[in-house]
Amino acid sequence: MASLGSFDYLSTQGIPYILLAWLGMWLFRPFATLFHEMGHALVAWIFCSGQVSVSVGSSGVRTFSVGQRLTIQFSFKRGIEGFTNYSEGDCTMLVRCLVLLGGPALSLLISLLSGYLIFRYSNVIWLEIALVSWFCSNLLAFLRAIIPMRLRPTDAFPDGPPSDGMQIYQLFFPPKKNSD
Repeated sequence: MASLGSFDYLSTQGIPYILLAWLGMWLFRPFATLFHEMGHALVAWIFCSGQVSVSVGSSGVRTFSVGQRLTIQFSFKRGIEGFTNYSEGDCTMLVRCLVLLGGPALSLLISLLSGYLIFRYSNVIWLEIALVSWFCSNLLAFLRAIIPMRLRPTDAFPDGPPSDGMQIYQLFFPPKKNSD
């Protein structure tokens, strides 16, 4: 069965722990989004000139400045929404592709690391549940990013923002413009 620690998660004994992990996944979601967006921001900060800004969530946003070129806006409300803004015009197509890959790469790396910690070590139950929640939050951020699709509509993107996978696809295969 699906046993990580000293008990089976898919048994009656495991139901409270699955519910706690589900709650933890919901609580970690804004932080997984922040780390995902920081993957984009780090690559943009290294390879592009100009200001880089990261925005996670909406409404009641707190702004933090990290150095002179990076600002972070963070809110728990709608913590699954994130956006990294940088001057794309200064960057080559390869650098833009690397920026788009930075977020999914960091989300995948965090998922792999937390998965390693879950399966490699015998953790106390509260740490195991936190790691499972963190693993799932980052894995979902990775999967949402790589699948070429439009995400849930937001105020800024009424048709839904394009996922990183869709943006990479559009970078190499731009949509055809109607010539009416």
